[in-house]
Amino acid sequence: MPTVSEYLSQIKDLTIVPPVLISILSLEDDNELSFGELEKKVQSDQVLVARLLKLANSPFFSRGNPVANMKQVITRLGFKTVRSMVAMAMTDSLFSQGNYKKFRDEVWDHSIAKGILAQYLCEEKKLRKEAELSLTCGLMQDLGKIVLNTIDRSKYVEVLSEFQTTDQTISDLEKKAYGVDSVEMGIAAAKLWKLPAPIISVIEDKAKPVAEQSLLGQVIGFGGVVARLSGHGKKEKDTNTDFELYQTTFELNKEQTPTLPEVYGEKLKTNELYQFCSTL
Repeated sequence: MPTVSEYLSQIKDLTIVPPVLISILSLEDDNELSFGELEKKVQSDQVLVARLLKLANSPFFSRGNPVANMKQVITRLGFKTVRSMVAMAMTDSLFSQGNYKKFRDEVWDHSIAKGILAQYLCEEKKLRKEAELSLTCGLMQDLGKIVLNTIDRSKYVEVLSEFQTTDQTISDLEKKAYGVDSVEMGIAAAKLWKLPAPIISVIEDKAKPVAEQSLLGQVIGFGGVVARLSGHGKKEKDTNTDFELYQTTFELNKEQTPTLPEVYGEKLKTNELYQFCSTL
């Protein structure tokens, strides 16, 4: 079986993650310079501009005042929302590699739901910094799955098929098929492409027990288990246990939390960013 470094040598010349996406993810501050840089980078992709204009003029955001250019879109939707939407639109093509529904449903839909549901927790617990990062980190936490899928698409669909029909973990199945799992591969690839430190950190957190994760990693982990409990990705044998651990970690009311996946799942259906994904 190839090692992580041997896999990296296979992918280092591939544009799996577009450079423009890396630069957009690195725009950390909602200031005039970042605002201008975001506008400039988005303008280079006519399809993306069309999608963002469509959303900005939708009933969710338009308030009866049409917008016609990216500066108006960023002003109306907000810097962080537009940056998240750009990340969604650009990672959509990454998750679509292989052109089969199984990967998109199990990985892409779960990643989107995970990031948005994590934001709901942040709103409830007033975690402003984590809220700003949760969507892009939720999207990129499964980068290793994208890499393994890119390396051998037919092999990864076999991994997913076995994962969905047995009690084996995705990590065990990945190691059996590739010799490495998606967390190891994701950490190595994220470092290779110099992705922002918070993204690398939440990928690392995925393999850690809940108590050892960073606060952002716990937020994303909570979003992930709620996503699975609300039908976005397969519910695994440890999902309920992890949910209870996150309940304790975030001091959630245990009388109310049994219905939380259902409540958050309903909110997700009408979430404007989640609906934006359905147009991709």
